[in-house]
Amino acid sequence: MCFKNRNKFRIITTLIILACFLLVLPSKAQAEEDVVIVIDPGHGGTNLGAEPGNFYEKEINLITAKAMKEELETFDGVTVYLTREDDRSLSLEERASFAANVNADFLFSLHYNMSQNHYFYGAEVWAQSAGTNYVSGYSFGTILLSDFQNEFGILSRGVKVKVNNRGRDYYGVLRASTELQIPAVIIEHCHLDHQADANYISSAEMFQTFGKKDAIAVAKYFGLSSKVSGLQFKEFQKLVPKTPSTPKIQDHTPPEQCTVTLNSYDASSGILHANVTAEDKDSGILYYSYSLDQGATWSGLGIWPSASNHVSLKAEIKSPTAPYLLVRCFNGYDGMTTSQQIKYY
Repeated sequence: MCFKNRNKFRIITTLIILACFLLVLPSKAQAEEDVVIVIDPGHGGTNLGAEPGNFYEKEINLITAKAMKEELETFDGVTVYLTREDDRSLSLEERASFAANVNADFLFSLHYNMSQNHYFYGAEVWAQSAGTNYVSGYSFGTILLSDFQNEFGILSRGVKVKVNNRGRDYYGVLRASTELQIPAVIIEHCHLDHQADANYISSAEMFQTFGKKDAIAVAKYFGLSSKVSGLQFKEFQKLVPKTPSTPKIQDHTPPEQCTVTLNSYDASSGILHANVTAEDKDSGILYYSYSLDQGATWSGLGIWPSASNHVSLKAEIKSPTAPYLLVRCFNGYDGMTTSQQIKYY
């Protein structure tokens, strides 16, 4: 073979090898790593969680978690793990360590709530208290709670933080995740012990629905898309707060103001109209209730209108025992302030 032909052969061979090499190289989309999500069904084993009646919280957390995983896995570019797939005990540190071992981008710990006096209702998200982890938790929490409120009508109790007396995250799974530098939140879907939330926990299907909605909120947060369902959240605009320079802490104080003024009282019909004014600059007003027997008994909690400092109260007084009205106002951390007592006739 002449020198000229040999050179031509070498050039052709080089081009063929280069073309084959380029064919096996991953595309930019293929090279991108999956978002790694860890879902933590709270409680398990001997840790039963809340016990509202004929079931345990640990059981429904797992139902919700499996539904969340199934829904998330319909989206492209995501890998999903459960900290437990059956009924077993896990420490809070083990849950966070599991997430660290799989290089999780986010840990979601799933729960359902009960209040000490079976008085409160609604959904809330607990976030880590410091730095970019707080930003991540707050940003995700606002998405989820907005979806719950808009699609289910569940009251949003807000995205909250809680620190211990050492200034560290109070809840163990959040504290352990912070130490391992993993963004994490606790989702409290609703209250198992209040009639206002009863419709949301009436069947296993509802617990699964919660999991699916959790997954959609995660997809919105990460901007995921699904070829299976056609859902596309790449352009979703999430709220991103400023990174706090110091750790956030919970609101320890009750509302600064809760006052009531009488508008009218019709003795023949027993209908009372009053105006309640309240303010809490730290965590806002969430609920109110009233008493017509000098505080011996109280009405159920009414929802305080958002972005307002007053509410119109209407009460029907069937058999008045004392002509006095009291009102209680509750802030986002359940701190309470009682109004002055007013006489209505």
